Amino acid sequence: MLIVEVEYLLGRVFAAAFGDSAEPEWPPHPARLFSALVAAYHDGNGSEQERQALLWLERQEPPRIAAKAPGLTEAEVTFVPTNYPSKSGGTLPEQRAKQPRWFPSQGPESPVVRFAWPRAEVPAGHEKALRELTSRVASLGRACSLVRMNLVESIEDAECPASYVPDDDGREVLRVASSGRLEELERTFQFGRRPTQGTLTRYRRLDGRNAPAEAARGHFGEMIVMRKVRGTGFPIECATLLTRRLRDAFLSRAGEGKPLSPMLSGHEGDKPATSPHVAFAALPNVGHEYSDGRLMGVAVILPAAIGRADRRTALRACASIESIHLGEKSGDWELEVAGFDVKQSSLKPETWTRAARRWQTVTPLLLDRYPKKHFGTEELIMTACVRAGLPEPAKCVYGPFSALAGVPPAGAFSPGRWAVHATLEFPLPVKGPVLAGAGRFFGMGLLKPLAKEDEK
Repeated sequence: MLIVEVEYLLGRVFAAAFGDSAEPEWPPHPARLFSALVAAYHDGNGSEQERQALLWLERQEPPRIAAKAPGLTEAEVTFVPTNYPSKSGGTLPEQRAKQPRWFPSQGPESPVVRFAWPRAEVPAGHEKALRELTSRVASLGRACSLVRMNLVESIEDAECPASYVPDDDGREVLRVASSGRLEELERTFQFGRRPTQGTLTRYRRLDGRNAPAEAARGHFGEMIVMRKVRGTGFPIECATLLTRRLRDAFLSRAGEGKPLSPMLSGHEGDKPATSPHVAFAALPNVGHEYSDGRLMGVAVILPAAIGRADRRTALRACASIESIHLGEKSGDWELEVAGFDVKQSSLKPETWTRAARRWQTVTPLLLDRYPKKHFGTEELIMTACVRAGLPEPAKCVYGPFSALAGVPPAGAFSPGRWAVHATLEFPLPVKGPVLAGAGRFFGMGLLKPLAKEDEK
């Protein structure tokens, strides 16, 4: 028997699925493990014995995998300059167009994963060679996905029982190494090409503990944040002015003279789309002791169910937005996509997307109609949550004021509808962004998760 143990030293896994760079890979595929061993072989001036061990390993049957449940996924998106000059001929990074790149990660229930070949009889000399190779592997996934890797004696222990086994009737499809994989990896590296996905094998879960950590999600998913670089300052009460101008800029760049899908345009013919579509939000400085409610930036919020083609169109449009026009007196807001190094918490997606049970309104929630005796404000708020794809709150506290510092009363927004601030407590964690109510596609009814210490 051969068993390779991998421990993620940071407690997080940074590795994207082969077919979708916005999704994390879990469990780590055997082909990824094999590629890491091949990299260790070449980086360390490997011996002929190590090469023979790799050739032997690629011929073995797919391994069993012991991996516990994945954690909640965080898929940060950033925008990087392309390798091509801009339309004006500029070649500097700040002059070139940008393209989106995702950095998905998750913190699994256990940082230890084991790969086992139970029927493998390791030839003499191969075990020592594999120990040398595993000791030189520093990461599995991205370079920041640091690992410790070594050979162990037994996979059957209470801490990490085998949970994935090869099975032709299984529902999981994993990439595995097979004969010729070493040669393919070396050849594609030599010519600067990306290797193929490799051989695909079906796996079956042995127990139910590998379901993702339970958290609900509404109709909204990815959040692309743009920070204000220069322009007139606006208070939170002007949120819809910015979101409407942002929508105009987004549609003009996404369309480029071509018709857009209802998921991007928000319209089905001449009528508003009834299905979830792209939303826009203004992001204020709120929730802290010295918060003043100033708008720090804006965000384009994609529907959770958006397809790949529409997502690419939306991200290209976001990358090309450099300013939004706010009127003759107010001038323009110059914008840039917020990177990982942004300091203001209001401009960090995790501020608005962290899973939590309790959420508070930042902009007031607009009700679909006026409350009545038989169907009051609380019932209308519950209905608004369900229409936004959220679970019905277990508890709802509402009124004209928000509990967040820097947020003005609901009436200050001049919404033209019955508006309230609310604190919502859901029966299970909800992952953001969370928007609810009649104005949710223009950033009204934007909620913020409570700080972790306030959830107790």
